[in-house]
Amino acid sequence: MKIIELLIRRPVLATVLTIIIVMVGAVSYTRLSLRQFPEVDKPIISVTTSLEGASPQIIEAQITRPLEEALGGVEGLDYIASRSETENSVIKLYFKVDRNIDLAAADVRDRLQKVRNKLPDEADDPLIKKTDADALPMIYLSLFSDKKTVNELADYAHRFLESELQTIKGVATVDIFGGGNLEMHLILDPIRLNAYKITATDVAAALKRQNIKKPAGRLTSEEREFLVTTITALSTPTQFNNMVIAEKEGRIIRLNDVGYAELNSDDKRFSSRFNDKNAVSIGIVKKSVANPLEVKEGVEEKIAQIRERLPAGTEIEISSDKTVFIEKSIEHVYRTILEATLLVIIVVFLFLRSARASLIPLVTIPVSLIGAFALMFVFGFTINILTLLALVLAIGLVVDDAIVVLENIYRYIEKGEKPFQAAIKGAKEISFAVVAMTLTLAAVYAPIALSSGITGRFFTEFALTLAGSVIISGFVALTLTPMMCSRLLTHHTHERLKGHPIAKAYQTFYEKIGGWLDKIDYIYNNLLKYVLHKRHWVVLSGIFIALIGLYLAVFQLKRELTPAEDQGVLVTTADPPYGATLKYIEKYALQMDQILGSVPELVKRMTIVQVGDYTTSQSTLTPWEDRKRSCNDIKVAVSPQLEKIIGLDVQAKCQNRSVIGGSSDFDLSFVIQTTRSYEDLADQMQKIWAAMGQHPGIGKIRPDMGQAGQDYKVEVDVEKAATLGVEPDVVAQTLDTLIGGRRSTTFERESKQYPVRVWVGEQFRKSPENILEMTVKGNRGGKETLVPLKDIVKVVNVVTTPEIRHFDRLRSVTLDAVINEGYGLGQVLNDVKKVSAMLLPDGYQTTVSGETRDYLKETYTIFLIFGLALAFIFLVMAAQFESFIDPFIIILSVPLSLAGAIFTLMIFNGTLNIYSEIGLVTLIGLITKHGILIVDFANKLQEQGLSPFEAVIQASRLRLRPILMTTFAMVFGAVPLAFSTGAGAETREQIGLVIVGGMSFGTLFTLFVIPVVYTYLTRKSVGKKKLG
Repeated sequence: MKIIELLIRRPVLATVLTIIIVMVGAVSYTRLSLRQFPEVDKPIISVTTSLEGASPQIIEAQITRPLEEALGGVEGLDYIASRSETENSVIKLYFKVDRNIDLAAADVRDRLQKVRNKLPDEADDPLIKKTDADALPMIYLSLFSDKKTVNELADYAHRFLESELQTIKGVATVDIFGGGNLEMHLILDPIRLNAYKITATDVAAALKRQNIKKPAGRLTSEEREFLVTTITALSTPTQFNNMVIAEKEGRIIRLNDVGYAELNSDDKRFSSRFNDKNAVSIGIVKKSVANPLEVKEGVEEKIAQIRERLPAGTEIEISSDKTVFIEKSIEHVYRTILEATLLVIIVVFLFLRSARASLIPLVTIPVSLIGAFALMFVFGFTINILTLLALVLAIGLVVDDAIVVLENIYRYIEKGEKPFQAAIKGAKEISFAVVAMTLTLAAVYAPIALSSGITGRFFTEFALTLAGSVIISGFVALTLTPMMCSRLLTHHTHERLKGHPIAKAYQTFYEKIGGWLDKIDYIYNNLLKYVLHKRHWVVLSGIFIALIGLYLAVFQLKRELTPAEDQGVLVTTADPPYGATLKYIEKYALQMDQILGSVPELVKRMTIVQVGDYTTSQSTLTPWEDRKRSCNDIKVAVSPQLEKIIGLDVQAKCQNRSVIGGSSDFDLSFVIQTTRSYEDLADQMQKIWAAMGQHPGIGKIRPDMGQAGQDYKVEVDVEKAATLGVEPDVVAQTLDTLIGGRRSTTFERESKQYPVRVWVGEQFRKSPENILEMTVKGNRGGKETLVPLKDIVKVVNVVTTPEIRHFDRLRSVTLDAVINEGYGLGQVLNDVKKVSAMLLPDGYQTTVSGETRDYLKETYTIFLIFGLALAFIFLVMAAQFESFIDPFIIILSVPLSLAGAIFTLMIFNGTLNIYSEIGLVTLIGLITKHGILIVDFANKLQEQGLSPFEAVIQASRLRLRPILMTTFAMVFGAVPLAFSTGAGAETREQIGLVIVGGMSFGTLFTLFVIPVVYTYLTRKSVGKKKLG
């Protein structure tokens, strides 16, 4: 290691190299973007297609199935799920994590264009929407007024606010909910239509003829030309009322003879409320690359401008804001970094008992952390919760190498060597161990970076950030640290304080700590000698402890994909019965709002009511530090009251965006699939539901199959219709116009186009009997006649399925269930599969969906990562030690350390999730560092002629203090994580508990187990090898 000696002799060069690392890192930090998590959201694309008035069965047959066939072969598709409901087909395409969502959307768009001609002409064009987490509203605004109706507010929002909000930097789209879109309604009276012998199709045809605005060419003079536009466009109710419908017996019949025109809203199917006031909700969706906190700042600035010109009595407020949690959780992590740094400084000072000596390893903290920003910038990473957590752990790690180098150099100084020579000799002697420890820890993360699953993608930034900071710290430990030791260290540095007023206190402190450390050395040395004479008991105890840890991990410790977080928002969803109207849902949603309004921790509440879908209320809670109850406590307290609302199926849950953008209150999502009828599927579902209810490990169960509802079907007597000269499609078009409200054309208002809808008054759309009184045109003997529908149709009351679900193009139902305490997901899922195999007949199959599916995939991935991490570490150490025995000895400390982490999780009610699992992977690299120190030094002592017993005893004793110092630094550096509070604490504490417990127990075991195994397995010929 000639470079070490070179840099010791050239301190300016060593200092310049360090300054360059800091400068590049500092500049890189200013260019890093910020987000909550790394960009690993599972790509999901939804395709929504509407057909007014269509039943779920028609939607399934005419829209969903053709679209599923066209989209089933899209590249990178994991699975496809669909929902056919009244008037809507919703298809969700779930892609593999590594599929680019923009390319997938382009592929979907191309396939939809090819299949559009297979859909009904009346169907709307399929709407494609990317539904990854970044495609959902990040901020909701509420627009409300004491003087304007919600329809007027909605129109104002569409005309003035939508485009203005989209100009904010980082905003992708703006969604508006609540109120109705402005329309011109032509309300027809069937009785008067019959009196004038006019049909709805006559009115629609007249409207198209007379509501015209078309270019007619140009007029050209010798010097100028003029564009000519033919305009007969109608724009006011008065103009529409005077529109000529027909001429009968010399009399002109106008619209006001058979009905009237009025400005109104569309068929209102959703509404919004904010703090018990009718409102319009505006959702702000950010671009995927945008900094959410910068977008929020831009929204607040824009709102301040908008408020100045709002109509009198109108207000706008932020009603829901996800960036609050992001901002607070990142603030807490930054605070954790400071707390960890302070604790590590205290630990280092207590062990070294010298400010000058403590300064040497502590310099590596800012250098390594700031230098890591440069690597983050090069790899395209962001500042997020995971990269900041990596920096928290790095604080305790980056001082390790410097401490090891410092301690070895100081040992030579205490022997009487001059600092300069001690620095050269001590650094060279320990350089191999430092390189080995650094590369080992970096190697443990290689499998994560190579993994393509959610775990790999999610933790790649965490792994490479931590590994990068450790590599930089290893570089600093071998370059800057020896140079600083040669300049700052002296024998008994504290003696320089003689004569100073605090000298006596400092001397007492120095000697007291030194006495304790000497006493620990003495006790450990005696215990180790005793243990080496009881080697077989130590080996058996180690095996027993490892097996207990494995048993707890597999059978006792609860597993989940991600821990539930308190994000400060209580989300309440209400599922209405099939066919419920907006007024019905609003009636019971008001009860829901009143219950939520009684929660003392609630600050503000936004509710969006939607016909045919879930009603959702987002209640923002007081800040974490200002309330004693967690969101889950509030949910448990309020749920019994919400469940008493008879008219809606109400569920409360805490907003919890998981790593893949989803959240669920259920642990298991079990899917039953079939090609048979939906009615038969419902029967089989009841059997499985009942069987699952008998399982002691399963709590609440909820199927996604709604209760059957009631619809009306109009059956045309084709023979009678043909006799009377009525085409069946004329019947369909007439009903579509009169009941469904056909949008026939548009009108212009303040430079914006709005639809014109023709239909009958509301009083004629309430009862099926009214349908029979309507008339259509017939042709009998070449003469036009009016034929009452009651002569050719029959209205039948039918029982219908509210929605038909498909999973991978098969009809399906999903049973969502809660797993009871003490039962594992894998165990319960296997039991449910066995029962289903016995109960379900031929033609049925089962699978899992949602987070259950992701969890099973990630369980396999994490086992693969564990295996590869151990293999990578073993091979790296084997290459460094030029031996397969030495790395095997070192790696035996891993199962004992993992057992310690499992014990800790059990004690503090932790779970096995991707956070704690990555903590366990990190632990593999951390604990092997201790074994490397002992084995490397023992090998060197054997080279000097000592026996394996003598070598390992002396090596363990000499390496005890650096091992203890690095362990305490790592443990105390992770303590703020393990006992964190506030926003996002639930995920941070999982990693912290694993590191604190694993390192504490693991170090204790390592100090005895590694020496024992070393005496069993080491070769006495080790002296022939050349190490370092």
